[in-house]
Amino acid sequence: MSQPRRIHLLAKRALRGVLLGLLFAVFTVFGLASALGRLVRRPAPLDPDAVRSILVIRLDLLGDLVMSLPAVYSLKQTYKQAQVTVLALPHVAKLLELAPEVDHVLSYDVNRIRRPRDVLRPASYRELFALVGKLRAARFDLCLSLHGRFACVMAWLSRCPRRYGYRGEAYPFMLTNTLPGRRYDTRQHEIQYNLKLAELAGGEASWSERHGPAHAPHLTIPLGEQRRMRHRLGEFEVRADTLLAVIHPGAANGSAKRWPAAHWARVADRLHAELNAVVAVTGTPSEAGVVQELARQCAFKPIILAGQTNVPQMGALLKRADLFLSSDSGPAHMAAALGTPQVTIFGPTDHLVYAPFSARAKVLRQELWCSPCYDASATAECRFGHVNCMRELAPERVFDACLQLLGKRAQQVKP
Repeated sequence: MSQPRRIHLLAKRALRGVLLGLLFAVFTVFGLASALGRLVRRPAPLDPDAVRSILVIRLDLLGDLVMSLPAVYSLKQTYKQAQVTVLALPHVAKLLELAPEVDHVLSYDVNRIRRPRDVLRPASYRELFALVGKLRAARFDLCLSLHGRFACVMAWLSRCPRRYGYRGEAYPFMLTNTLPGRRYDTRQHEIQYNLKLAELAGGEASWSERHGPAHAPHLTIPLGEQRRMRHRLGEFEVRADTLLAVIHPGAANGSAKRWPAAHWARVADRLHAELNAVVAVTGTPSEAGVVQELARQCAFKPIILAGQTNVPQMGALLKRADLFLSSDSGPAHMAAALGTPQVTIFGPTDHLVYAPFSARAKVLRQELWCSPCYDASATAECRFGHVNCMRELAPERVFDACLQLLGKRAQQVKP
C-alpha cells in the first residue's frame, strides 16, 4: 500500500473514531436526562393484561431476523392481548410476512444516515422523522432492542416506557431494563441470546441444552405463493415427484463463508448423475458471479434462479425443495424454519452460535486451530488469505450427508 493511501486510511479511521466518540457523548447525555426523568415519573408496575402493543427492533441480516422469531413468540405467549410490531431492514422485512407471530412490520434502512453520500441529504432525515412519528403514535407498552446501538436509539426515540436490551450494546441510560454485557460475551446460540431478553421482558423463554427452545423458528408460506412456485418450476420440467436440490453458494457477509465453486459443482454433478436430481442454484443479484462460476464447472446445466426470487418466493422454493445446501447464510435459517432437509457448511462462523436450528439440518465443518474466527465486527474475511477451513472440507463429506438426509428417497433412484 502506498504511503498516501495509508495516510488517507488512517485519517479516515481517526475521523470515524472522533464522530463515534461525539455520538456516544451526545446520546449519553440524552440517556442521562431520560434516566433522571424516570426518577421523577416512575412507570406503573407492568400488568400483563394491560399490554396491548409491543415493539421488537432487529435491524440486521435475514438469518438473524429468523433467529429472533422465538423471542417474538415468547412475548406473544405471555402478552396474549398484545399486537407485535417488528422494525427491520427493508430488504429482509418481507420475511416477517411469513411469520405467524408478527402482526405488523415497519422497515428502515439505517445506512441512509450512515453512508457519506446520504448523511447530509434532507430526505434521509425526513424518512427517519416519519418513522419516529409512527413509533410514537403507536404508544408501545414495551420494546425489545435486539441488536446494536442504533436499535437502542430507536427504542428511546419511540418513547416506549419499558425498553429492554443488553447493556453493552446500548448507550448509557437509554434502556430502562438491561442484561449485563454483550450478547457474545458468553458462547450461546443466537436464539438463546434473544430469548434471554424476552425473558427479561416477562416472556416465557424456556431453553433446553438438548432440544433448544420450546418453540423453534417457524415460517408459513402462503398457498398461493407455493402454487406459483410449482408453476414456475414446471417450466423446467420439475414435477411433484422430481427430486429437487437447491444450492445457495453465496454468503452476503463475507467471502470467507463461501465454499469453493468447484466443490459445489462436484456435489451438484453427483446429485444429478447418481440421484437423478434437478439442481437449482440461487443467490442475490450481487452473487451472480459466484453462481455463474458454479454453473460453468458443472457437467450438466442446472437451473439458475440467482436474482430472480424475492424473500417469499425463496421461501416457496425452499418449501418445495427435497434438499437444500448452503454455507452460513440467511436462506439456511429460512430452510430450517421451513423444516427442509439441509446441509450447511461452516468455516469462520461459530456453529455453536449461528447454526440453523432444525432436527433436519446437518452442519459440516473442518476442524482447524484458527476456526471459528468470525466475531461479527466486520465481514468474514480470512486473515491468512487461504480459507483452509472451507477449502479442506471435501465434497465427498457433503454428498454423504445428503444421502443420509434423503434416506429412502436416495435409495429409490438409480445407483
